[in-house]
Amino acid sequence: MKNIIVIYNDDAVPKRGVEGDVVSLNAVVKASEDVEGALIESGFCTLRIGLNSGNLFDALKKIHTLKPCIVFNLCEAFDGDPSKEMNVAALFELLDVAYTGSPPKVLRLTADKGKTKQILLHHNIHVPLGLEIKHQVPNLKSQISGLQFPLIVKPLLEDGSIGIDGDSVTYEIEKLKVKIEFIFEKYKQPAIVEEYIDGREFNVSIIGNHLPEILPVAEIDYSQIPSHNPKILCYKSKWIKDSDLYNRIQSICPADITRDIEGKIKEVALKAYKATGCRDYARIDIRLKEDRTPVILEVNSNPDISIEAGMAKSAIAAGLTYSDLIKKILTTAAERYQWT
Repeated sequence: MKNIIVIYNDDAVPKRGVEGDVVSLNAVVKASEDVEGALIESGFCTLRIGLNSGNLFDALKKIHTLKPCIVFNLCEAFDGDPSKEMNVAALFELLDVAYTGSPPKVLRLTADKGKTKQILLHHNIHVPLGLEIKHQVPNLKSQISGLQFPLIVKPLLEDGSIGIDGDSVTYEIEKLKVKIEFIFEKYKQPAIVEEYIDGREFNVSIIGNHLPEILPVAEIDYSQIPSHNPKILCYKSKWIKDSDLYNRIQSICPADITRDIEGKIKEVALKAYKATGCRDYARIDIRLKEDRTPVILEVNSNPDISIEAGMAKSAIAAGLTYSDLIKKILTTAAERYQWT
């Protein structure tokens, strides 16, 4: 029986003071429990470790002593800092330990919305028109002169919709300034400003390396939200289960789309997966413009794979059980280390 270590970030006291830190931690703990349960169901011997600075050396000793066949890496941060997610993967590289998911350079790339856009554009993949704003300047109007309102404003280096709310879509320069200043002050990082695409939104889950498999496309259904609300997955609608928006926005999988649209969406998602170097599994978020051109919103390497997450729902739509999904990801990673 093969030994698997399931490792996740266990930040007992999130240090940033950013809304979303506690929710994100709870989500990753839940994912680690779900993944461990699926692995046990598939016959693996597992050990689950919550990683933080207090137990880092003990955790590394356990890995060295137990010599697992592979580490199932679910870390999305380290000591409450998402920018250090890549460092955990780098540890496995230094220790020459097999692990699931994308390598450090890809985790670093896809955590930065601006750099990801640059890579996608280099590969002729459509992304929303936009720009990074690193500090507030008096000539904001001239900076955004090439963009058309409405514009959406997001923190450059956050994920999980942290920093995105109903005011993130702006229609005038003054409110744009206020939102940018808020991001500078609250998140201590640059903002990214993009043209808001008011079109259908899709999630595409992909598993594999040499011959990636694209799971059924899911659509985010915004039909039940009030007309004055922008059609976006904000922080509340994504994480706060007792909020009105959370209960009004649903994911439909498989999406009700024509074969032609489905083909276009899958094609551009796979191009983005390969262009950014994603490994083993990822989720690509896409919107359709009025002319039905698929536009990449986000590339999510090592996305949420808990039972309730979008990737799990897409796997079920493909005829897989949750345990099948986790074993498939594990096997995909294991093939890189030449064991099955």
